[in-house]
Amino acid sequence: MLRRLSFPPLRRCLPALVALLMGSSAAAHASVQQPTATYEFALSLATGPNSQLFTLFVVKVFEGNILESTPLSREQFVRQVQGRTFSKANPDAEDLFRKYDVKACTLPPDSAAMGYLTDCLTLDNLWKLRFWEYPFAMADGARAGKGWSEKPSMPSERQLLLLSDYGITYTTAICYGENLFRLLRDMGDPAWVDNYRKGY
Repeated sequence: MLRRLSFPPLRRCLPALVALLMGSSAAAHASVQQPTATYEFALSLATGPNSQLFTLFVVKVFEGNILESTPLSREQFVRQVQGRTFSKANPDAEDLFRKYDVKACTLPPDSAAMGYLTDCLTLDNLWKLRFWEYPFAMADGARAGKGWSEKPSMPSERQLLLLSDYGITYTTAICYGENLFRLLRDMGDPAWVDNYRKGY
């Protein structure tokens, strides 16, 4: 003899089913991290305050877009990148020059002092990316040497193509984050400089 199975009416099960589905959806949503803005160090080849031939910043970035920028002096930039002064772009106080292997801006690993350089001399060469000759007159007719640009006041199309790998697609573009440190590192490589100046 066959027995007939009985189930509760659907209307009695529906609230429990909806609650179960909503609970699992909320848990899944909570486990997915929402994107947040980050702070990064940045630079531009645009002329900055006090006739400086580049501009340094801390920028707030969200999903690849710069939301705000705060200019830094050269000294502020170096100290914050080294972790010697608090920075939103370096909250863990790392020496980012060392982390990204910008050799010209760090002491050798076997240095007895193992401290910090007070400046990053690679910054002295940033103007060379944009100009073929130092653009300001110097005292007593002194010359600052030749730049690396193939054009008088901006990189050539070929050079901009090389710079675009670092996020610099035009002279006032802002290069930030890891791209900034890769650029500073690569500028210390004579082979990179030679390729930038005249190509292979």
